Amino acid sequence: MEKYNKIVIIIPALNPDKKLLNITKELINAGFSNMILVNDGSDEKCQPIFEAVQKLFAVGGGNIKVIKHSVNLGQGRAYKSAFNYFLNHYSEGGVIECDADGQHHIEDIIQCAELLLTHSDKFILGVRNFNEKGIPFRSRFGNKCTNIIFRFLCGIEIRDTQTGLKGIPYDLVKYLIETPGERYEYATSVLLEVSKRAVPIYQFNIKTIYINNNESSHFNPLLDSIRIYLLLLKYTTASLSAFIVDIVLFTLFVSLYSYSFSKEYIVLATYSAKILSCAYTYIINKKLVFAYREQSIVPILKFILLCFAQASASAMLTTYLFRWFIHNEILAKVIVDSVLFFFSFKVQQEWVFRKN
Repeated sequence: MEKYNKIVIIIPALNPDKKLLNITKELINAGFSNMILVNDGSDEKCQPIFEAVQKLFAVGGGNIKVIKHSVNLGQGRAYKSAFNYFLNHYSEGGVIECDADGQHHIEDIIQCAELLLTHSDKFILGVRNFNEKGIPFRSRFGNKCTNIIFRFLCGIEIRDTQTGLKGIPYDLVKYLIETPGERYEYATSVLLEVSKRAVPIYQFNIKTIYINNNESSHFNPLLDSIRIYLLLLKYTTASLSAFIVDIVLFTLFVSLYSYSFSKEYIVLATYSAKILSCAYTYIINKKLVFAYREQSIVPILKFILLCFAQASASAMLTTYLFRWFIHNEILAKVIVDSVLFFFSFKVQQEWVFRKN
């Protein structure tokens, strides 16, 4: 059991059955000697399963810690409890997250461990192929929607945002304890944290296993999906606040300039608002949205150029829309800047605050 002695397997379990015993036997036979098993508020009738897993590891000479939650706190909290124990009792290596319901083939877990050992600076993801036949609709639809949204927000293509098989290097674990999220939305929150910290992501294909159409999953398609999408919306809230600041300032300057400048007051109001809102936008997006930590004048110059281009486009299009279609300056500005917001967000992501 020395091959993977720097790897700790973490399994959160809610009312597990004998499949957890099968996974444990496969892990021991494969050479894994360390496990943290989280009993996340399971029924008392499941206690023999946890005791049997402990005995299996004891016979094999391995180290296992069972952490028990008195009530179900969610997958995110289960991982955080395990991370805390890991950091307090291990000083190197990394962890592998996998499910308790037999959805991960032992060969894929072994490959994840090998990749974690050889790529200790990377975040390892075992990704499923959702184009295969037999994938439950709720899994196929939910993952594809989240993948598209995540690609837009973070600029990285994650082929499986809700995979349960992950390899996490030691230095990254301490940051994930503080990552928001208590239930299934935690998986998305982790990807956002990894993206913010510019940790390289290594994705490898795994077998797609669904037992009884994935009926054993505790994922609630409605409630957990709402949590995930609210988290993604929260990610853009800071950037959206900059959009609101710009609109409010524009409204103020329109009321000031409309009496003195009969023709060009929209253009003047647009540039005046943009000059003030740009400073706010830069600080908010640099620190909170894109978490850009490099100290350089280059992103400032890029951002000024972007603001000038965005202000010019906004002034021109808002004036055109106001004069020919919508005879309301504020409404015209909101429509134009709503479109420009997405353009600006992507330019900041891919050019202004792009991490090497």
